[in-house]
This record gives sequence, C-alpha cells and structure tokens, in this order.
Amino acid sequence: MSIATYAQLKTAIETWLARSGDTEISANSADLVTLAEARLNRELRLRVNWTNGALTGTISSSTITLPSDFLEAQSLFLTTFGVQSKLGTFVAGERPIGTTNTVPTAWAIDGANVQLDAPCDQAHTFIFRYLARFALSDATTTNWLLTNNPDVYLFSALVEAEALVKDTSQKWIALWKARADEAIASINEIQARNILVSKLRTDPSISARGGFNIYTGL
Repeated sequence: MSIATYAQLKTAIETWLARSGDTEISANSADLVTLAEARLNRELRLRVNWTNGALTGTISSSTITLPSDFLEAQSLFLTTFGVQSKLGTFVAGERPIGTTNTVPTAWAIDGANVQLDAPCDQAHTFIFRYLARFALSDATTTNWLLTNNPDVYLFSALVEAEALVKDTSQKWIALWKARADEAIASINEIQARNILVSKLRTDPSISARGGFNIYTGL
C-alpha cells in the first residue's frame, strides 16, 4: 500500500490499528496526523523546509502578519528598490518603535507578527527567510517528509492513537514509539551530515589543504 498522500496516510492509520472502516478512527485520523505533526515540528529541522516568502508592508504600519505555516525565522530582506538589503534584528519589547513613516532597517518576531523598527512610508516589499511547519491537509496533500519518510509520519500518528484506542496492546504502542523515535533520530543525523558537508565545501581553508577527514578531524 502506498503512503504518499494525506488521504493514504489516514487510511494506513486505520489499517495498522486493525480498525479499517471504524468510524471512531476515521473521524479522528486527521487529529492523529495533526498531533504527530506537532511532535515533528518540535523535533525536526529539515533543510527543505526553509523557504523564502514574499511579504508586503502597509503604509503607516510597523507590523506584518507572519505566514500561516511559519515555525522559525532566519532573516528579512528589503526588496523595494530592486536589490536585496538585509535588515538588522532586535528583540521585541527591548527597543522603542519609531513613530515616523520611513524605510525600516530592523525587525523582530513579536507574537504573530514581524515587527519592524518603524512604520512603512510606502508598501515596502520583503523576502522573509523562514522555516515552514509540517501541515498536511485536504488542500496540502503531501510534502517532502511524507514522500521520503512515510514511516516517521505513520508511526508518530499511531503512537498518538494510544489514548483513543483503549484496546490496543501496549506491546504495539511501544514498538511504534520506538520506530518513530528511530526515524526522527535518523532524519536528524542525515540533516546534520548534510549541513557539515555544506560547511566544509564552502570553507576555503579546508579546500586549500585538500579536504577534511570527518573521522580524524584533520
């Protein structure tokens, strides 16, 4: 059975719980996926989830609503004038916000908004570099993680079914949790290796001496 879409994942949950056609499960399978994604959003930081989103400011306003799939911020670039100008950062609540309309020069995350250091003097455009959350739905039927690691989705969702399916053997719950934990750890290890390789390839001092041995550190 393929597990490549949101619908197929929900069907697989019913099958693995041996409750195919059970309305109690089918009515709550979406919740099980949501609960699984809550954990995955806390524990996974995938390179493919970093994205560049377009934001537009409002004249006389110093805030912009964050994207609906926002999880973690990296940087903000002003693009109004045809070039990308990186804005500085500050901690929300630790500096006064200007009251005169102007070109923003810094930003912070404040609640559900991007907080600029001053209100915009025009509808400035920005590129917002951020980490998008996992959020499967009937509209967003698949993503990189489900396509490449369906096991982490399935086993994470099955673990969340423990409270819903009272007659499920604890042996199976323990097995599913172990499989979910193993998958998460493996994905994080692969991500870490990719980040290391990327850093090594861009370090000119390492290139000059002919490489880097990950086993000896030399």
